[in-house]
Amino acid sequence: MLDRFEYRTPESLSVSQPVAGIGSRGLAALVDSGLILVIMLILVAAALAISGFTLSVVPSGPVLIVIVVVASVVPVAYYVICELASGGRSVGKYMFGLRVVDRDGVPLSAGDSLVRNLVRIVDFLPVLYGVGVVVMFAGSRPRRLGDLAAGTVVIHDRGLRRLAQELGPGGAVRLGRTEPGLPLPGLERAGRFELALLDDFFSRTQLTPERRAQLATELVGALEKRTGIPLRDESGSGGLDALERLYLQLRWRLIGPGPESGPATPPA
Repeated sequence: MLDRFEYRTPESLSVSQPVAGIGSRGLAALVDSGLILVIMLILVAAALAISGFTLSVVPSGPVLIVIVVVASVVPVAYYVICELASGGRSVGKYMFGLRVVDRDGVPLSAGDSLVRNLVRIVDFLPVLYGVGVVVMFAGSRPRRLGDLAAGTVVIHDRGLRRLAQELGPGGAVRLGRTEPGLPLPGLERAGRFELALLDDFFSRTQLTPERRAQLATELVGALEKRTGIPLRDESGSGGLDALERLYLQLRWRLIGPGPESGPATPPA
């Protein structure tokens, strides 16, 4: 069974990340299932309270319909909303350092998320992801039916040092600005993986100015697609300045103040 997921970045760098195994995915699913159960109980209790239902009364048809709808819709909606809002991470995945990505290593689209979570119903059969576990053991990578249908992979979001080491040698980080500027909307959707890529990009001092500007434009587009963070200005252009701003803000948020993390105070 393959335990690595490899793809290439816009800088033509080969990136390899560990694929999440059944154990870590099971623990994440356990956390998510607990949260889903709490949400369902709250919604069902609210429906029962509104209908005036008591334990001594048989549930009416409308109440039963509400219960069935809640049980069917909430699990799918929970995962889709979480994955789209946080770049491929549910609460459980966030706790155990996991992320769902597509074949290109970027967070899955709304359509992919909907497909993989609708198929989750089949994966769950007959109980406790019985079908999903069998499929994960049978494949070359631990991917359940939903992942196969949507073309997604669950990976470990690794820390900065480990990824930066694999990206290869570089020089000292060189920036043209020291102030991060106003906080970028959606910054929480970026993490250490994005920081590592930017750290590697700015450390490659051997690039010509033309090549650096070209790669910066490509990287801006790729990061916007991956995270949803708007990096281009009103004219639609974006380059080194946008990447430097994102880099400084990520360093402050993820690493904290230091000699390479920009100003000594949080960005305004």
